[in-house]
Amino acid sequence: MNWKKTICLIALVSLVAMVIVGCIKSGESVPSTSGQTTRPEGWIQETHSNNAAPDYDIVFPQDKVNQIKITIAPSDWEAMQANMNEVFGSQGTGQPGALPGIGNQGPEMASENPTWVPATVEFNGLTWTNVGVRYKGSSSLRSGWNSGTLKLPLKLDFDEFEDEYPEIENQRFFGFKQLSLSNSFSDSTYMRDVISADLLEEAGLVAAETAYYEVILDYGEGPVNLGLYIMIEVIDDTVIDRVFGDDSGSIYEGDGPGTSLAQGTFNQIEDSFLKENNQVEADWSDIEALYNVLHSEKRTSDPEAWRESLESIFDVDVFLEWLAISAVIEHWDSYGSMSHNFYLYHDPDTDLLTWISWDHNEVLGVRGGMGVPREGFGAPDAGMGGPGGGMGGFGSTSLGKEDVGQNWPLIRYLLDDPVYNDRYVGFIEETINGVFNPETLEKKCQEVAELIAPYAAKESSQATFESAVEALVDRIYDRYEVATDFLAARGT
Repeated sequence: MNWKKTICLIALVSLVAMVIVGCIKSGESVPSTSGQTTRPEGWIQETHSNNAAPDYDIVFPQDKVNQIKITIAPSDWEAMQANMNEVFGSQGTGQPGALPGIGNQGPEMASENPTWVPATVEFNGLTWTNVGVRYKGSSSLRSGWNSGTLKLPLKLDFDEFEDEYPEIENQRFFGFKQLSLSNSFSDSTYMRDVISADLLEEAGLVAAETAYYEVILDYGEGPVNLGLYIMIEVIDDTVIDRVFGDDSGSIYEGDGPGTSLAQGTFNQIEDSFLKENNQVEADWSDIEALYNVLHSEKRTSDPEAWRESLESIFDVDVFLEWLAISAVIEHWDSYGSMSHNFYLYHDPDTDLLTWISWDHNEVLGVRGGMGVPREGFGAPDAGMGGPGGGMGGFGSTSLGKEDVGQNWPLIRYLLDDPVYNDRYVGFIEETINGVFNPETLEKKCQEVAELIAPYAAKESSQATFESAVEALVDRIYDRYEVATDFLAARGT
């Protein structure tokens, strides 16, 4: 053995390794994980690589407003707008369009997501290239588009274009592949998404992290300040793995008429429960099993056996607790009124489908995607629809859910069962004695207001913002009183 050659070879390998590490740390170009190309200038392992764990302190700070800049080439910007014109018609028409989930899909309801285009993202002096960006949302997107505003909800995917640009293979943003930017549609306080996520998390339910961002957009005519957004963690990107420690189970996004699981919707399950992973396996057998158990004759002939079967495939307590919290905070824009804004995760550890709530900008007094407060729109806990309709007007916010019909069986069938009804009422009591404490929430609103007031005031006025926050606090106290009265009437 030639020891001199061996020592020289070891020294050479060490030198190459040191150069590569030095390049990574300094942000210079380095070989990609595939070894076929070089990373873009400025690529840093800790901030751009998928080997880095998600950095929640940087991406989701609770004590500051981050700023992010998105630059889109003029030709790609034109492609985004042309795609939107095809889906929703000419921008600025002022036509609100049909509400999602009510009646048949109207001409302004998108059948698929808007198109992705590449963009450059800048944050804290760092740059991410060829990041996928697209518009997102339903009523928030449609109404914003028709109003003519540039401030529309966005979604970012940092390796969406890795096939076209292999140098960004597995690109991440401090460990995150995807991020959602909410424009706080209908919510002039910019707080409802944040407060709702905190409530769910404090209650022990699955919830996305949130943080405030000022978004700067440049589409070829110079930087434009779009204003204050809420960055929201994406459920199928990092939320599942963070909460469950494993995201190998099937993740479904509920979006479509079959999400109701009403009698006769079995054949709509595949089109309505959108698989966010495990897509090669065309298997919806767990959702189908939930449907079959829900509609089993044992529900009426042998309720105990029915409950046992249901609880063997579905985390009933998680659903009932979510239902209780959503009723208290008036989350009308979800199951029970609308066929979207929730996920189901098949947890491999428990072998149960678990309910995950999503999209909370229209809670606590905001209704119908129109930005109209519910105050003065009938009694605070009055159902707005017939007992069989399940629509509840712009959505059911009643605590007793008497206005929800059998076309939403996860609510109607469960609450018609005395055992589950008692559990549900118990969760309402637990909610108002715990996470929905009005004094605590008022303090939270005041703290958030101090943080974001300079940004919110740019889009309206300080007086308008303060008035909106005051109305939100009043609504919190109103809902606490309504829930207290509901429990008193039940003898709880």
